[in-house]
Amino acid sequence: VLNQDLYPGVGNIIKVEGLHRAKVDPRRAVSTLSDAELRRVVLRCRKYSMGWLDQGRAPTKMVYNQTTCGTCNNLSVSMQKMGGGPKMNGSNHAYMGRTTFWCRLCQPCGETSGSNVVPRNNEMQPALAPPIPSITIACPQHGGCLLRRVRKSDSPNLSRIFRICKIRQCQYFAWADGGFPPCRCGRKAILRVSKTATTGGRWFLSCSRGEKRGSNDNSEKGCGFFEWAKPEMLAPLGAALTPLL
Repeated sequence: VLNQDLYPGVGNIIKVEGLHRAKVDPRRAVSTLSDAELRRVVLRCRKYSMGWLDQGRAPTKMVYNQTTCGTCNNLSVSMQKMGGGPKMNGSNHAYMGRTTFWCRLCQPCGETSGSNVVPRNNEMQPALAPPIPSITIACPQHGGCLLRRVRKSDSPNLSRIFRICKIRQCQYFAWADGGFPPCRCGRKAILRVSKTATTGGRWFLSCSRGEKRGSNDNSEKGCGFFEWAKPEMLAPLGAALTPLL
């Protein structure tokens, strides 16, 4: 879908939302799609694109950068970096390697037989995540908050997450990782999200300095701490926690 030689103008958000609305799993090969599915993908991508043009902003995102599917309201959104790679047929398509989101319930993975989707016997679908209780933590003066991550590379708090008020002029600030354990370095563990084929979309905690390095590596060493995030750790973050945070 992102091949600009075939489908110019389609970006990653349009691809993700178009495939979702067409109910097509992004991991499927084009050769497995029926003619009806191919038409549906083209039409849904075009409709989303035209909606963006008409409104001047992206229409509602059902799965892109979401943890809960906006269509079925389940915690069933997976994510994985896929596509792209080295030069293919003389053209460099590395730009097509993007983080992709899809709903495991609305976009079942399988090959088609007539109008029905046949699941692959050798492919196990990831289990649905358990419901995360909602806990609202807000700015005491204005209410709702936004989650942000420290991006300054020279900061001792690099990659930690914090809350700020939705009102830009408000000075409210609070660290949002109070419930996270320390890593073996003694620093607060950093919340990250998996983008692999088997665990994509699942949150985990790791050392802020990264993995352990060899004895000949003079750069700052991490302790290699790793732990899957528990629902009670994620609950205070609520809907503000998004994969691309």
